Amino acid sequence: MSLFYRSVLLLATIDSLQSLPNYDVMFEKIEQLNGTDLIEFNNIRVRKFNRTVSVLDGNIELRAEANDKYVISIRSAYSSKGNNQFNEYPMKLPPQRICEFFNTTWREYYPYYNETTNFPEVGECPITPKMFYVKNHILDGSVFPPYIPKGLWRLSVFGRLVDADEVLICVDVYIKVVDKGIF
Repeated sequence: MSLFYRSVLLLATIDSLQSLPNYDVMFEKIEQLNGTDLIEFNNIRVRKFNRTVSVLDGNIELRAEANDKYVISIRSAYSSKGNNQFNEYPMKLPPQRICEFFNTTWREYYPYYNETTNFPEVGECPITPKMFYVKNHILDGSVFPPYIPKGLWRLSVFGRLVDADEVLICVDVYIKVVDKGIF
């Protein structure tokens, strides 16, 4: 192999290593703050799968049809010391109508969930009321940007009607981000 090809191979390897996350992520907890009349998260929990991994497990009951009269958004907050003193972080998902979300944004995340859940497929909208399961879902760090600060994160998922400011649904998902190899 010539020196040129070895140099190109080395540069490609270094570039691919730099794009890998330098951290591990794990679910801490999930809690629903309101909206149980539309969707019920009470039967879903974070549990230890083994000594080093926690998983999301349980059922989510969609009680009302999810269609374009609803808007979904996600905001993130960060606690550097993991002591629940959160500061809002600029990483977020701006408000999107449900069908727009399942036709566009969900396309990027669906591959990480389709093996362990029966969540709606890309483009499936409106979503009829039914029971969704999550079975031993391990959080994949590659769904996050390559470099995010270590600490405790709170991802708040909000649902509301299109022309209203009142939050109908709020679910907080807590995630711990640590240096690679700590877990």
